[in-house]
Amino acid sequence: MYGKIHTEEAKNLIRKLGEKNPMFGKKHTEATKFLISKNMKKYPFGVGLYDLNNNLIKKFNNNASMARDLNISRTTMGKYIKTGKVFNNLYYF
Repeated sequence: MYGKIHTEEAKNLIRKLGEKNPMFGKKHTEATKFLISKNMKKYPFGVGLYDLNNNLIKKFNNNASMARDLNISRTTMGKYIKTGKVFNNLYYF
C-alpha cells in the first residue's frame, strides 16, 4: 500500500462506524478490564525489590510503580532488571 490512498468508501468499511462495529453500544465489565490489563503486562507476576542477601523488601505490580517509588526512570529500571546488576550498591530487582 506504500504510496497508495484508500477511497472514502474503503475507509468507511475499515472503520466499521456505528452499528457495524461489534462493540457498538457495549462496554467491558470490570472483570474483563482487569483480565485485559493483566495480559498486557510485561511482568505479569510483578517485580520485587531485594536486598544484597536476596531478601524481598517490597513487591510491586509493575516496574513503573517501583521506578516511581525509587525516584528513577522506567528505562533505568528496565536495564537493571534485564542485566541483574546491583542498583546503588543496595538493591537487586
